[in-house]
Amino acid sequence: MVRILSVRRGFLADHSSTSYEFLAVDKPLGAKARAAVSRISSRARPTARTVSFIYHAEGYDIPGGWEPLLRKHYDVMYSESYDWWTCAVAFDTTNKGLASKLKKYAFDGIDGLGVSVQHKQGRVIVSMSCMLDAGALSEGAWEEPHYDEDEDEDDDLVDDGGVATDDSLLDLLARLRACLMRGECEPLYAVWEEYGSDDEEEDEEDSPPKPKKTAKGGAVASELAGMLIRP
Repeated sequence: MVRILSVRRGFLADHSSTSYEFLAVDKPLGAKARAAVSRISSRARPTARTVSFIYHAEGYDIPGGWEPLLRKHYDVMYSESYDWWTCAVAFDTTNKGLASKLKKYAFDGIDGLGVSVQHKQGRVIVSMSCMLDAGALSEGAWEEPHYDEDEDEDDDLVDDGGVATDDSLLDLLARLRACLMRGECEPLYAVWEEYGSDDEEEDEEDSPPKPKKTAKGGAVASELAGMLIRP
């Protein structure tokens, strides 16, 4: 007889390598903040906008987890471990109505894949547990990202709330973040459509509201949906 003592939401892969990429969209990190991030790992080399972490040994991970980094320093993050991904965005808001709207799209779906929404101390963190198709990701998201450690802290911003990087997944998540800040929830609904449930009756009862269609939200949702795959 097997007794289950606890269940933890998340994922485990069949190898021991886990990588993280973080991006600061709203405000570049100053020297003091970069030094604080550097102390987390001796191999981390934060720039004004980005930092990477990679752990090759099983059981090693970011001390304290990735959430504190999104609460204090960064606005976009993804973590990858053999096709299993956590993609997250964060932003400040005093709009409780917006936070409540986003929470309607939170769900725990098949195999623990889904969406989580937190709103604490005026900051929203939306995380998506998913699987992504390597073939659907553009080449830039899979190459080792290159960032100049001495990059200008006033580096160029791009349209729709993003920052110029050579990592297409970070760029997509920055655009997704901008959509959520406007209350455009099509990307979260796309995750629900992929991982919500296999039970049609349950889908009707527990599904989040179908969001209003918008040009930018629909474009991001379509791009994201093209990457999502099932276990």
